[in-house]
Amino acid sequence: MEIDLGANAFGIDFHPSTNLVAAGLIDGHLHLYRYDSDSSLVRERKVRAHKESCRAVRFIDDGQRIVTASADCSILATDVETGAKVAHLENAHEDAVNTLINVTETTIASGDDKGCVKVWDTRQRSCSHEFNAHEDYISGMTFASDSMKLVATSGDGTLSVCNLRTSKVQSQSEFSEDELLSVVIMKNGRKVICGTQNGTLLLYSWGFFKDCSDRFVDLAPNSVDTLLKLDEDRLITGCDNGILSLVGILPNRIIQPIGAHDYPIEDLALSHDNKFLGSTAHDSMLKLWNLEEILEGSNGNSGNASGAAGDSDSDKDGMDLDNDSHKSSKGSKRKTKSKPNTLNSTNNFFADL
Repeated sequence: MEIDLGANAFGIDFHPSTNLVAAGLIDGHLHLYRYDSDSSLVRERKVRAHKESCRAVRFIDDGQRIVTASADCSILATDVETGAKVAHLENAHEDAVNTLINVTETTIASGDDKGCVKVWDTRQRSCSHEFNAHEDYISGMTFASDSMKLVATSGDGTLSVCNLRTSKVQSQSEFSEDELLSVVIMKNGRKVICGTQNGTLLLYSWGFFKDCSDRFVDLAPNSVDTLLKLDEDRLITGCDNGILSLVGILPNRIIQPIGAHDYPIEDLALSHDNKFLGSTAHDSMLKLWNLEEILEGSNGNSGNASGAAGDSDSDKDGMDLDNDSHKSSKGSKRKTKSKPNTLNSTNNFFADL
């Protein structure tokens, strides 16, 4: 199942309970599609959400609203039923907003091209936390709900762990050999997996973030631009060769290919029932893959183990503690923009239009 969006999509997300999928496009538009297993994608709505590219999309409030982030430094909330703008923060960040994730039912997090991460309270409509751990763009984020810690990756080649309880950057990895582009938490919170520009998957053990404990190189030299967690033992990779692959973690192995685009993969998402995998790439196509049918043939196929032989890899570095010292700095800018007036914007998130 696929449809030509007419422009490249940077971000996609599925509705949490119904068969709707949203896509944010490079031209600033937000598209909303309805899908069914027996029919094609049908566009329900098209909204001009931003002046510049729409880089990230997330459903919030049980699917009643869609939040989008843009290169124009703004974050917008749009009503799903009407397409009306519900709330708008014009100067959410000082630089282009690159990533968005849902943190809790009432909070979201955003990361920009300058390396800044902000957490927003959608009820109070304000910025509750701000972290400046990185010197380059935020490429990916994920959240550990049990410990209330936000994990972020950056183009500066480091991984950071931000503690929402203490409002401090708890840990940061040493610089890796390449840019970190994507991140997921697996193995019931014990492993953090990062995709890199050279195609290596870096595996960090939770609490030991100074250096990775394992590397998986079978995807190299293709850049791992996006990662999507399928379950505690498997993830889906999207690479710059356009290939989607199902990968097992500890033991590390490529289980099977899932599908392909003609150009580099931009984003991946799972439907509310985990039946469909959504993918976008630099070919302007939105594709929905029926995972139930694709994975049916892989049952019992464990693949050939590569890299680590088991799940008991050791960690050579010391465990990171909450009171670890951390040097926060802002380095070179990935993109140069005039600094907007943010005096009041961060205190009025989702101000009613």
